[in-house]
Amino acid sequence: MEDPGIIMEALQKHRLEQQQEQQRQAQERFEANKDKLTQAKAPTVGSDADDAILVVEFFDYNCGFCKRAIGDVTRVIEENDDVRFVFIELPILSESSRQAARYALAAERQGKYFEYHSELMKLTGQKTEEILQKVGEDLGLDVEQLKKDAESQEISSELQENKELAAALGISGTPAFIIGDDLSPGYIPYEQMKAKIDQARDNQG
Repeated sequence: MEDPGIIMEALQKHRLEQQQEQQRQAQERFEANKDKLTQAKAPTVGSDADDAILVVEFFDYNCGFCKRAIGDVTRVIEENDDVRFVFIELPILSESSRQAARYALAAERQGKYFEYHSELMKLTGQKTEEILQKVGEDLGLDVEQLKKDAESQEISSELQENKELAAALGISGTPAFIIGDDLSPGYIPYEQMKAKIDQARDNQG
């Protein structure tokens, strides 16, 4: 009662310890399940070399920080020719997120995944089916095929597998980045991504 600052300090220390413990547990789950990343059916952009630096993003098209990251992600791909970027659709925020993810994976079937992905990240507001089809049309995609693929069981199964992979890795929100052996929940700017890529490159020797 005489020194309430002690209570605040204890609460802050407890909160920090909880965060550190959550990060430790997440890293343990990642280490135990990281081999599953190489088995994921997910769109990739960049190097296909066996020794490519793996950068993975879990994201949702209605996630503000995911939208903020698209410029950094694009720069990583453009400026690092030894990086393989893996895009894992994790639509957890709304039904429109799920519909957008379906259409993006359908665009991959026509070889325009990253272009479609980038356009969706720039869009604001609701992503209705009409808008999702218009994006495909503007990119020169076969819209009827796009609709058919978006509704396929194959894409439903892929999204379910992504959800299970995220759970196994301890990822519960978006964005989340995995760079080499480092799991980083939340948004990270380009400079931080680049530092982690450089570290992963050094670790490979």
